[in-house]
Amino acid sequence: MSAVLDRVIYLDEVADMLAPRPARDEVLAFRPSEEVETRFAELIAKQRAEGLSDDEQEELEQFQQTEMLLRLLKARLRQG
Repeated sequence: MSAVLDRVIYLDEVADMLAPRPARDEVLAFRPSEEVETRFAELIAKQRAEGLSDDEQEELEQFQQTEMLLRLLKARLRQG
């Protein structure tokens, strides 16, 4: 099993936020936890300094995909 699955991941936080069907304003105000933001910053710094392992690269890509999905969702909510 991938080490990525052993971590608290951004996608889990987004799913937990959306599961109870939050109000529009709650979705727009959603921010990742400090733990997620710290881990993302660590991965970016390591990527620039020395490169990432395959598991770390997979984790970073998941962060980025989740962030893109959340930005798209927020943009659509702002339009509506």
